[in-house]
Amino acid sequence: MTNIGDVARHLGVSRSTVSYALSGKRPVSTEMKARIDAAIRELDYWPSAAGLSLATSRRNIIGLLAPLGENATPSVALQFVDGVARSSRTHGFDTLLVTGREAFEGVERLVRAGVVDGLVALDVENADPRLAELEGASLPAVLLGQPARPVQLDTVDMDWEVAGATLVRHLAELGHRRALVLGAPEAAYTMEMTYAVRFRAGVTRAASEADVEITEIPVGNDFSASLTKIHDALVGHNDVTGVIVQHEAAAAPLLAAAGALRLRIPEDLAVAGITLDVVDHALGRPLTGVGNPSVAMTRTAVDLLVERIVHADAVLPPRAVVVDGGGELIDRGTTAPAPHAAAQRRR
Repeated sequence: MTNIGDVARHLGVSRSTVSYALSGKRPVSTEMKARIDAAIRELDYWPSAAGLSLATSRRNIIGLLAPLGENATPSVALQFVDGVARSSRTHGFDTLLVTGREAFEGVERLVRAGVVDGLVALDVENADPRLAELEGASLPAVLLGQPARPVQLDTVDMDWEVAGATLVRHLAELGHRRALVLGAPEAAYTMEMTYAVRFRAGVTRAASEADVEITEIPVGNDFSASLTKIHDALVGHNDVTGVIVQHEAAAAPLLAAAGALRLRIPEDLAVAGITLDVVDHALGRPLTGVGNPSVAMTRTAVDLLVERIVHADAVLPPRAVVVDGGGELIDRGTTAPAPHAAAQRRR
């Protein structure tokens, strides 16, 4: 098992230098801190949260507010949970997972109980009910999502508007003029989840500019229900030549529906969408499109939070970080130029 001495020897520095970088008890240069963080990841070193807690008087626990509600695809949500937990461990912090309604209603209790040093919030809404409590809390907090109003909190997200617009423009450049959008579950729009409303805004704007007619279909996580809904949509809109997938769980039923209708991808039906950077093949074939950079977002969120925890006396303005991913198109072979005639084949 890797220990702090192994990390020090790997870098050719003293154990105390590594210890100070982890605990924040003494200043360590930004360059050295980056080298130590990289070595910890490379060597898979897991600092002892208990030991650091004794050394610093902190709990060395990060609270993760993850509602995991109707809008969430379990395998996608768990990649964000896993990302926060792994990134926290590299800093010597354990993770307390808070789910369900408690992820919205338990902020005050967590702060008052003193069981965590800081909070990361997932599933952020445009007018998130947690904002006021998180902004007024005595603990630092980071949002994985960008609400509608400016907040006195650090935020980390990808640019969902750019992502939506990028996918529409890609299909438009290939000659597609009618497309389905397999959007987030209805609950995501009802709750005004930031990723859902921003993606929709980007799609709507780009479709208007590129003269692409869009039909949006919210899709949930139930495979059979989604399969039926997508199959019926393809039959009912038989002039559609392209599909945009926002909701990752829609990819597998889409492929099944296309197969049942004998639609070849990409020759008959071009498919572009959002794909997690850590590809989950249970969600279907990886799609041409833009990446959802869960690893980079969770790592950045935890880095910002730990910086505020370790340097509690520092005066830092709120930081809004947009992680690259939304604007870069990745070609995975699921799009092609629009066919001359949409398939009269769908019956």
